[in-house]
Amino acid sequence: MDLLATLTQQLAELKRRAQQIDRQQHSGKPQHWFDSALFSCRSAELSDYVAEAQRNLAHLQQNRLTTTAQQRLVRHLSEQTAALTRAFRNVDTRQKTTSKAKVKALVQRVSASSQQLYQQLSEVQQFERRLLDMIALASRDNSAEAVARTLALHARLGRCRRALSDLELQIQQLEQRGA
Repeated sequence: MDLLATLTQQLAELKRRAQQIDRQQHSGKPQHWFDSALFSCRSAELSDYVAEAQRNLAHLQQNRLTTTAQQRLVRHLSEQTAALTRAFRNVDTRQKTTSKAKVKALVQRVSASSQQLYQQLSEVQQFERRLLDMIALASRDNSAEAVARTLALHARLGRCRRALSDLELQIQQLEQRGA
C-alpha cells in the first residue's frame, strides 16, 4: 500500500497549494473549476475539490470495496489528481501572465512619461538657443531701449534655464526609479 501513502502525501501537498491559491484574490477565478463528471463538488475554492479527492482516497482505504470498484475508484482518483495538478499549473501561468502584463503597462507609462519629458526638454533647449540669439542681436545696439530689451531677455533666459534644470532633474529622478 505504498501507492496509497504516496497518494495521501500528494493530496496533502495539493491541499496546501489549493489553500494558498484560495487565499489569493485574482481576476478570472472560475466559479466551477472542473467538469461534473470528474468532481461532484461545485465551488470557486480549489481546496473543496482536493477535499473531495481526499474523501475518495479515504473511501478507497476502507477495503470494503470489490476489486472492480477499487480499480474504478483508483482510476477516478488518478484523473482527479491529474486535473488538480493541471489547474495549479494553469493558475501559476495565469498569475505570471498577469504580472508580466502589469509590468509591461508600467514600463509603457514610464516610457511615455520619459518621452514627454525629453520632448519638453528639447523644446525648452530650442527656446534657450533662440533667446541667446536674440540677446546677441540686442547687445549690438547700445541704445537705452536695446539695453532694456537685453535685460528682459536675460530675465527670460534665467527662467528658461531654471525650467531646463527642473526638467533635467525630473528626467534624472524618473531614470533612477526605472533603474
